[in-house]
Amino acid sequence: MDSAGLSRKLDDGARRFAAGDLTGAARAYREAERLAPDDLRAGYSLAIIDIREGRLARARTRLETVVRREPQHAMAQHNLGAVAQQLGDWEAAARAYAAAIAARPDAAATREALAIALAILGRVDEAVGQHRELACEPDRRWAALTRIALLDPSAIAEAELGEMHGAATQASVDAETRAGLCFAIGEVLDRRGQPAQAFEAFAEGNRLKRGLINAPGAARANAQAAERMQARMTADFLAAHEGRGDRTAQPIFIVGFPRSGSTLIEQVLAIHPQVQGLGETGVLPELLAQAYPAAPRLPAAQLKDLGHRYLAAMRARGWDGRRRFVDKTLENYLHVGMIHLMFPRARIVESVRDPMDAGLSAFRQLFASGNETLYDLADIGAEYRRYRALMDHWREVLPGRVIETPYEALVADPEPEIRVLLARLGLPWDPAVLRFHERGGAVRTASSVQVRRPMSTASVGAWRALADQLRPLIAALGPLGPSPNGGSGASDGT
Repeated sequence: MDSAGLSRKLDDGARRFAAGDLTGAARAYREAERLAPDDLRAGYSLAIIDIREGRLARARTRLETVVRREPQHAMAQHNLGAVAQQLGDWEAAARAYAAAIAARPDAAATREALAIALAILGRVDEAVGQHRELACEPDRRWAALTRIALLDPSAIAEAELGEMHGAATQASVDAETRAGLCFAIGEVLDRRGQPAQAFEAFAEGNRLKRGLINAPGAARANAQAAERMQARMTADFLAAHEGRGDRTAQPIFIVGFPRSGSTLIEQVLAIHPQVQGLGETGVLPELLAQAYPAAPRLPAAQLKDLGHRYLAAMRARGWDGRRRFVDKTLENYLHVGMIHLMFPRARIVESVRDPMDAGLSAFRQLFASGNETLYDLADIGAEYRRYRALMDHWREVLPGRVIETPYEALVADPEPEIRVLLARLGLPWDPAVLRFHERGGAVRTASSVQVRRPMSTASVGAWRALADQLRPLIAALGPLGPSPNGGSGASDGT
């Protein structure tokens, strides 16, 4: 081996990488790899370039080679975890992050990533244990205690709750951190049977969070998107393009207002032997972002191409290509019309829940990202009305196309509701679906903890105990809110 030549190539690759010349850097590293196939530095660097350029599958293969030969390579293990995470393989991500921690126990960012992966996999006790380690570091204490409380409120001790209260009221603590602490305090107080005090904590958390985001801008954008869909996807337009898409019946799309039970439906379906759950992929909205043409007609070739690209993206995210799969991207409610055209045989399921209970649940939720219009009771009511107006449009122009599954009926008497749902999806009955909470695997949603438990009616009608505090939500919902006789509107999707 020409060690001097190898060093020159590695140095050349590093210089080009630092200058942003990834093509030149990759060429230099490949030459270094040819000079010394057993030297891991070039292969690792090529993997990093692959990550930068979005070639995740290839990066994963390279990183697996590196860690197989050098298991103590902490950065390679961490990056392997990050790539597996992006590809939706949370089991592999957790293994790689754990290996990285074993090699470098002081890597706090890796420990945090491991804790998140463990929580998504339902390994809550292990996730709490990792956050406990992070809570020992002063600069990470509040974030760690917040995550512990959101995962398992009973794990927060009285002294810790007092600390959290103190930090949440300190102006020296940044608003993002204080907002998270307020949501966490709310969860702890609610678990302790103090709903009024919990609501006050949630209200303060929402106030702080809303101050950090552009809620009015998000509301305008959401309204404009819904208006564009209604204007474009008319009954005449849909009829003119009927039957031109991909004929596969493999996709099952679940839509719904946030906190309406969509994750519960996905978990029920995903434990069926003929179905694979892929979670909130976000693929279709991204794919369609530039796909709506200005022309009055949508070519059949474009519809089929979009369908093929979507299915390819699902395979990249772990779809085995054989079973039917569930895409639970809630934003797809905007795209029911395009789903119908792209996949005329695919099924679309809507999770429908009493808007008062859904609204209260959203108000209590600190979302990982997005949902900027759900941090104020009046905003939540307005957003629900926008959502319902578009779903009513789909019901009008595509009658019977969306399968409505009422949350309240599902949790009250699961088996008959699930039997109806499976039949409408063209799936045979399998008793395993009644044990959905025993399913392993990743659940990357705000409901990741709840759906690991059996169904319960405990949250049905929960809003009634807080009716006075929820008056802004009731007012914003208008005719969709509680009726004079004490019921709540829109629970049947009408």
